[in-house]
Amino acid sequence: MFAALIDELTGLSPAALDGRLASAKRRRDGADMEIAAITAVVEQRQLFQDHGHRSVNGYLKQQLNCPAAEARRIKRRSRLLDQHPEIGDLLGESRVGAAQADLLADAFLHRVAGARFGEFASLLTSQAEALEYADLKIAIDHFVVHADPDGSFDDQQFHEEHRSASVTVTNGAVSVLAHGGDPIAATEMKAIFERAVETEFHRDCDTRRRLHGDDHLAHPLPRTAAQRTFDALHQIFVASMTAPADGKRPEPVVNIVIDPTTAMEALARHGLIDIDDNAEADQPVDPTKLRCHTSTGTAVHPDVAVKAMLRGSVRRVIVDANDVVINFGRTQRLFTGNARRAAQLLVTRCAHRGCDVPAEFCDVDHIDEWVAHGGRTDQGNGGPACNTHDRWKHQQGLRGRRDRNGRIHLIKPDGTVIKPLNARDPVWADPDPPPAQSPAPPPPRTITWVDWTRGRRARGTAPHPDSTVTIYDLQAA
Repeated sequence: MFAALIDELTGLSPAALDGRLASAKRRRDGADMEIAAITAVVEQRQLFQDHGHRSVNGYLKQQLNCPAAEARRIKRRSRLLDQHPEIGDLLGESRVGAAQADLLADAFLHRVAGARFGEFASLLTSQAEALEYADLKIAIDHFVVHADPDGSFDDQQFHEEHRSASVTVTNGAVSVLAHGGDPIAATEMKAIFERAVETEFHRDCDTRRRLHGDDHLAHPLPRTAAQRTFDALHQIFVASMTAPADGKRPEPVVNIVIDPTTAMEALARHGLIDIDDNAEADQPVDPTKLRCHTSTGTAVHPDVAVKAMLRGSVRRVIVDANDVVINFGRTQRLFTGNARRAAQLLVTRCAHRGCDVPAEFCDVDHIDEWVAHGGRTDQGNGGPACNTHDRWKHQQGLRGRRDRNGRIHLIKPDGTVIKPLNARDPVWADPDPPPAQSPAPPPPRTITWVDWTRGRRARGTAPHPDSTVTIYDLQAA
């Protein structure tokens, strides 16, 4: 059966394979919705007791032969869809997947934030349909932080107070273990480690090029990816003892992105600034628009951000409602300095869907092309793209456009948006441009016959010298 299916699919075009995948995804999402509905009915009617189980978890483990973690996910998903059937409709229509529904279930069943889920259910659901999975997780984390600020702070405080690390040697092999810490320290350590791994990768590339010359791409790198990670960690340890005594703290490797509302409230809460408590808000605050996270997407409690502001060990980036940090205008071709950093801060990784290369290691690409469309060189018109996808975008003649959630989408020359299978077209941040119109042909020019024939040999009977000739520029028209 499977071999026959492989034979059938092998001869299909890429477009046909995409169509088959879309159909299979639709069937899978529909099945996940039906399993959730069955689970909800079994739990409501306590039918799991007929199979000798004390909960629906055991029933699912028996009937689906799945691990306990999967059974818990299905149960939580069913409880969410039972209370919010509109999310079940989106799952059945394959607009969102089971993984997105599970993230929403985490927010719905949160011990404190779940009480406010109903207020923002439609908003979070639209985010689930529009955002990539990693971006949706960031949005859900922000919702939980702002809906349960005390609990979120307690969790981060607990990890900070119980931080620990150990390095042991067993039979000549090392084992390194670390856990806990605050989000800033965690992000800083991860960023340093990733940079060290990147350095080892480039060192391997240089070695291979030196050994094999122009034919280097046909040979493997001298070390495996796993070996490079170990050597990178070793270099971090060695560097800590070999740094000069008067060495200065390097440029911050952690950036906290925080919106003005969150920053002002946090500073005022600790008595650092005064704000008008009696001022009425024009509109209720949308928690998914509030930002307080590292540039890699790790949620940071606002009180932790205040500590970082006072300590001055990180760069604080204040963004407005449109995620604008700075604007350099159209004065330079390449993204450099603060313009480059600002563009990278708006997205945590390569803007190409499915690519996980961190933004720190990406190029900054123009959404509206510099040459073709006169695109500006500022963070509003830029987004991170890894070297591979930056080149691929230009080779394919793709253009970028930002939706109202701030996500950049690539558009093919024929106008097709590159998006997940069965997903609807995004809602754009800017209105559609007016349709292109052909330029009006230039007006005809009328000259005398004498001027027209000057320098030419007249053939046949010439018109009267006072006659005129009307010239139409057909090429321009």
